[in-house]
Amino acid sequence: MTIPIELTTGLVIDYRAREWCKLPYPDHSHGCPNYDHKVTCPPKVCLVEDFVDLDQILWLVVEPFGLADHISRMRTKHPDWSDRQLKCVLYWQGGVNSRLGKGCQELASEVGGIYTICPEAMGVQVIKTVKRTGIPIKPRPNGWVFKVGLVGFRKESSWKK
Repeated sequence: MTIPIELTTGLVIDYRAREWCKLPYPDHSHGCPNYDHKVTCPPKVCLVEDFVDLDQILWLVVEPFGLADHISRMRTKHPDWSDRQLKCVLYWQGGVNSRLGKGCQELASEVGGIYTICPEAMGVQVIKTVKRTGIPIKPRPNGWVFKVGLVGFRKESSWKK
C-alpha cells in the first residue's frame, strides 16, 4: 500500500548521503557496485535541487514492507538459512521498488510532476526527512522497511527545451 505524503516541513538535504553508497558491507568492500556506473547513482545523478524545484510542493511516496513477516515466511521455507540470508534484499527489494515506482509514477502523472525512487542518491537525508512525518523509519530495520520516493515539479532552469 503506497502512501503519498505532502511534505510540509521540507527536505533534509545532506550531500554526505551520496557518499554512503561507498561504505563497505558484506561481500562489497568498496560499497555498492552501482556507484559511478549507473546514471541514477552518484556521482552521475544530479543533486536534488537540480532535479526538482524545492520552492514548490514536494511529496514523499512511501512503500511499507513487512520485513519481519518476510523473514518468518523465509525461515519456514529455508530453516537452515542464516539471519543474513533471511533478510537478503535480493528476495524482496525488487518487488518493493516496483510498487514504489508505480506509486511515484501515478502521483507524478496526476500532478504533472517528475519522480525518483532514490532521493538519497541526489543528496536527500531520507531517514531524517521521513521521521518528520511521523513514520517510524529506522536505519537498520527488523520489523518494517519503508522505501521512499520523491515527487516534485521539474526545475525548469536545469532542463533544456
